[in-house]
Parts: sequence; structure tokens; C-alpha cells
Amino acid sequence: MEVMNVKEVAEYLKCSESSIRNLVRDKQIPNFRIGSKLNFNRETIDRWVNGQEIRNIQNDNSENLTKLNKFVNIER
Repeated sequence: MEVMNVKEVAEYLKCSESSIRNLVRDKQIPNFRIGSKLNFNRETIDRWVNGQEIRNIQNDNSENLTKLNKFVNIER
């Protein structure tokens, strides 16, 4: 298991440390603590990122379907 700290996961995800801390605060990113130190399992972060991509694709498809349905209803 590869463990990363806040700085490392921010670099890995190409975002700021404050963004990572906000995600942690909002319980949006998987993490664990040892004492007061925030830690992240790289494999878990990879799965989380893949899950975010799938959700975004599903949301995009849902939005596109809604737009298509509105367009079809207008054309009828």
C-alpha cells in the first residue's frame, strides 16, 4: 500500500493542498488519519478518481438525454 500525504496527493491530482483539505472537510475524498496526520491510499484515490469520471459521464449522458427529449418534444 502506497500512502501519500496532503502535499503528495495534491501533486498527484494536480490541484492545491487547500482543495484536498476542502474535499476532506466535505467528506468527498477517501482518507485516513494516523494521529492528526491526514493520509491517502494511492490505490483508493485511483478508484475514487475513476468513480468520479464515471459519475461525470453518467451526469453528462443524463443531461444530454434531457436536452434531446426537450428538443424532440419541441419538434413534434
